[in-house]
Amino acid sequence: MSRIETREHAMELLFQCFFRNDPVAGQIDLFKENNPDLAGDETYFVDIVYGVINKRDEIDSLFEPFLKKWKLDRLPLTDRIILEIAVYEIANIEEIPTSVSINEAVKLAKKYGTDNSASYINGVLSSFEKSL
Repeated sequence: MSRIETREHAMELLFQCFFRNDPVAGQIDLFKENNPDLAGDETYFVDIVYGVINKRDEIDSLFEPFLKKWKLDRLPLTDRIILEIAVYEIANIEEIPTSVSINEAVKLAKKYGTDNSASYINGVLSSFEKSL
């Protein structure tokens, strides 16, 4: 499984977690059971999911200043999760180049976001990158 597919699975599970009060560990186990293709990149998948969940407030505070004309609570949920995954990677996973995290986030936004999501996410992440 490619990293983009793993990110996509992480996005799907984070979206589900947003609406459920079930323990995350149980949701991860069930998701892995239903998606056996994760086996090759399971460590990265779990790192992303727990990283975003455990550091959500910190991650959001890193990119929130770059939300032009938007507030965090008004963002489409898919856009927010895509931004959270990318910012988590940029801030916490040194072996992934920032440009890769941004490009992969834009790809996810094109697939799952609104018509404007990809360009908006690219702009937010590019501004965030410049602030580092």
